[in-house]
Amino acid sequence: MNTGDPAVLARLVRAGLVAAVLAGLAIGAFDLAAPLQRRLADAGFAFLRGHAAPVSDGIVVVGIDEATVAALPEPMTLWHRHLGAFLAVAAQARARVVGVDFVLPDRSHAAIAPDLDRALVDGILRMRQAGGVVIALTVDEGGRPRAVHPVFLGAAGPQGAGFALWRADPDGVVRTFDERLGAGGEAIPTFVGQLSRALGIEPVAGRINYALGTGFDVLPLATVLQWIRDGDERRLVDVLGGKAVLVGSVLPFSDRTRVPVPLARGGAADGDEPGVLVHAQALRTLLAGRTVQPLPSWMAALLAGLAGFAWLGGRRPASAFATVFAGSAVVFGAGLWALARDVLAPVAAVVVTLALAAGARLALEATVAWRERIRLRGVFSGYVSPQVMAEIEAGRLEGLANARRFICVLVMDVRGFTTRAEREPPDRVLALLNELCEQATEAIHGRGGTVDKFMGDGILAFFGAPAPMDDACGAAFGAAVDILERVRRIGDTSPAAAGAPLAVGVGLACGEATVGHVGAATRHSYTAIGDCVNVASRLESLTKEVGMPLVMTKDVAARIGERAGLVPLGVHAIKGHTSLEVVGWR
Repeated sequence: MNTGDPAVLARLVRAGLVAAVLAGLAIGAFDLAAPLQRRLADAGFAFLRGHAAPVSDGIVVVGIDEATVAALPEPMTLWHRHLGAFLAVAAQARARVVGVDFVLPDRSHAAIAPDLDRALVDGILRMRQAGGVVIALTVDEGGRPRAVHPVFLGAAGPQGAGFALWRADPDGVVRTFDERLGAGGEAIPTFVGQLSRALGIEPVAGRINYALGTGFDVLPLATVLQWIRDGDERRLVDVLGGKAVLVGSVLPFSDRTRVPVPLARGGAADGDEPGVLVHAQALRTLLAGRTVQPLPSWMAALLAGLAGFAWLGGRRPASAFATVFAGSAVVFGAGLWALARDVLAPVAAVVVTLALAAGARLALEATVAWRERIRLRGVFSGYVSPQVMAEIEAGRLEGLANARRFICVLVMDVRGFTTRAEREPPDRVLALLNELCEQATEAIHGRGGTVDKFMGDGILAFFGAPAPMDDACGAAFGAAVDILERVRRIGDTSPAAAGAPLAVGVGLACGEATVGHVGAATRHSYTAIGDCVNVASRLESLTKEVGMPLVMTKDVAARIGERAGLVPLGVHAIKGHTSLEVVGWR
């Protein structure tokens, strides 16, 4: 495929645009950028939470911390009296609901102390009558529900228990509230869902709004129990009255859940939070009616598909970077704006499509440019100097484009070459010719000239294209003198030149010419067409008549200035051309 053909390139660009849009549609529709989407949403929640205003959601978190464990003499499985007293006081203070995110025993402890069960059951019943109580249920390693003593569940009532479970994302982070946790996807009563129902709000599945509100203040259970012992009823009512109260462990190595943001006030951003705080944030979300919902898949696909038009901006590295950077900035800003309004926009799908589309277009353009450089090297290799070739490949010269240029043409021919070819062995003649052409080409390329063609025992070259020159005539004159010196050395030292004197004639002419690519697809050359080309050839022939190795037009001589060895030769008839005033050099 000839990618240098504009029609072919246009078809590739159109096909690439269609492919980029289709890729965006697929990425958006099938959520193929989900891992990045989760990370970007986490970053958005963290930013918004850092700028969040406090909310009056009426949620109090009572934590079982290290101080509480140290203050209570019994093991946690025998805290019935303390928990019962807490529930009774919460009922007396008119708490709206209490969630016990605490693993209750699966059997009676009456054999240890006859009144243990009674103390806890009494507290559960009082809280149930005052507002509501929800006991957390868990499962074992095999996914089977862990048993809780039926007496406690009975006291809590039919709506008084729910599973304290989450379905974490593949990276282990909890981001979503959804009661469809059954083995077959069926809904089961969850701890947060039952708390929400106890408060008169039917829970709605969706993303937990981690941007909602500031960090929770955790009230140690030991502090509440001390207030109870002190009889500080007023403080208990102020803290617990009219509130949804969650009591659970905040110990550093117990019941921890990975979440995107810190949930405790002043907590470390290590992503590891107490489960009771995750329940509190989810409940806060449900009570505010602000679960975060993703856009429908068709809308995500549409937005990502539109991002595929970034293909059009990927033609150059700078424009590709600008397209991706500016587009991503707009998308990030829009995504953050939407997240603040409880909508999860497909930011990742759009950004990934932007990058893929612009990157793919850039890759296509790089491939086309690479193939064009190879093609240019095939066309110009051997014609121009390595420096000029590098300029053409870098795109700083017009290369194959036809152009009108001022050039100086150099034509060289070997004297008596036909006679030498008749007299000497062909291999020696060929070796001499190759050596002459090699040396002449080095002289021409060394001054930025372009070798147009080898003509039997002659060379046609020009200066001033494809790389423009300020002093094309000076460069051509320098190359001609260098060629004559190199020919003299070959004649003195080369075995191939032995047997007969070696001499060349050089003609120089300057003027405007059309320079460009001429030929067919299978055979072509970079050449110059103009009157100065014909004149240079005639002047090379004139060197034989005037007995000088180098003859140039008066215009060339005027442009190179005063040079030693220049000899005015007057006006001479030029075959196929009007007479010209010429200058020789020896």
